[in-house]
Amino acid sequence: MTRVPGVPDSSDVVPGMAHFAGTGPAGKTCGDCAHRGYYREVRRGKWNAEHQAYDFNSYRHLGCAMFKALTGHFGPAVAKDNAACKYFEQRPPS
Repeated sequence: MTRVPGVPDSSDVVPGMAHFAGTGPAGKTCGDCAHRGYYREVRRGKWNAEHQAYDFNSYRHLGCAMFKALTGHFGPAVAKDNAACKYFEQRPPS
């Protein structure tokens, strides 16, 4: 197949990203994006006898929240130095 300029190629695919890397704003990375990182609960909680219910802990996962929203699955962690995708939203200053 012929490579067409401006069209993403299979080499631009990064597992866990919502869209092709490099399709977002120039010079921006996943580390600058508000969608990188979200909280998720553990699958198995611990029994709390006092409350007679399970307690579920949560932890911060460095995957793409937009990937989760689009697919319904948890993706692998995304490196902060990947080029941004088209779903990029600037992370608010902390």
